[in-house]
Amino acid sequence: MIPFSLEMPRAVHFGTGVLRKLPETARELGSRVMILTGSRWLQGSPREAALRGAMSGCTVEVLRCAPGEPSVRSVDEAAAAASAFRPDVLVAIGGGSVLDTAKAVSALVRHQGSAERFLEGFPGSQPVPGPCLPWIGVPTTSGTGAEATKNAVIKSEAAGVKRSMRSRHLLAHTVLVDPELTLSLPAEVTGTSGLDAFTQLVEAYVSRSTTPPVRSLVRGAFAGMWEALEGLCRSPGDIALREKASYGSFVSGVALANAGLGAAHGFAAAVGGAYDVPHGLACAVFLPHVLEANREVIQADVAELVGSFLGAKDAADPVGWLAAGAQRFLGAYGLPTDLRRFSIPPEKAGELAEKSSGSSMRGNPRELSIEERKQILLRVL
Repeated sequence: MIPFSLEMPRAVHFGTGVLRKLPETARELGSRVMILTGSRWLQGSPREAALRGAMSGCTVEVLRCAPGEPSVRSVDEAAAAASAFRPDVLVAIGGGSVLDTAKAVSALVRHQGSAERFLEGFPGSQPVPGPCLPWIGVPTTSGTGAEATKNAVIKSEAAGVKRSMRSRHLLAHTVLVDPELTLSLPAEVTGTSGLDAFTQLVEAYVSRSTTPPVRSLVRGAFAGMWEALEGLCRSPGDIALREKASYGSFVSGVALANAGLGAAHGFAAAVGGAYDVPHGLACAVFLPHVLEANREVIQADVAELVGSFLGAKDAADPVGWLAAGAQRFLGAYGLPTDLRRFSIPPEKAGELAEKSSGSSMRGNPRELSIEERKQILLRVL
């Protein structure tokens, strides 16, 4: 048996309605509760009043995270607000950006300083030195799997790059995955977040660092994720499909936390660090091109992953079949198959190829030269 490690949140509760467990879970960790959330889902809604009522006996503060993906500035500002409140526990209710913000804040409240101090790849950066403030993850999208990961992706606006704060100390204390919370997602968000999870499942499965338990988990979640992406564009209120998407997203987070990712995420990090491109969309747009670039070394692995879907005419080319499927899903949700609408100058391809180096690119099944990366970028830009 190949040696492996498996790191996960301390406790995971999955299923429609598990949000009801939040008050008791938070009380177990203390009486001062700071809730981090996005712009619309909780703050000012009937849900907020209901949640505050359910947490009687606790002092509750709701902090609205800055819109968009977390940056050094937005994380530092959130950490300052949390430090002033002195919470016993953080509760993150939202998409991947909110969950990643909570992770970073949990470190900064305990260990002080700016988020940049702990970001990988910066001169003088340091590892997170020890346990952080406990946090509870409640995802409201089915995409990043951030509730299960040990890294927070943060944009350094000054450097024009995204980097991770990464440590096992950032893992959630408890995760509550309630698929019911995703029912109100618009089609575009369902598509971009779902395709992010889809890309994570594929890339973790073929990563250089993949392990037997990761592959087992991914195989168990992949068919459901596929069915969800096929069906939710037509039936967004189908709770059974929402459950499959939520499970696929959670497993994708466990998978990337323990096996890494690949070039699609490397490119997405580079492009998203410099331009305002949605992360899930970038991952899905790059995935077909990355699959083709890796074709020779991943054919058998992809055949194993998608074998139950393949008919006789597709069995000879599982990589091409999977790449075509990813592009078909983009179209089904009205999403573009390239990034030309974002007006990224093609002459920036060389610079972005350099910036795509990082932990995700290192997980790619084979080494991609800077010139190969540049050519992939030019096909998309």
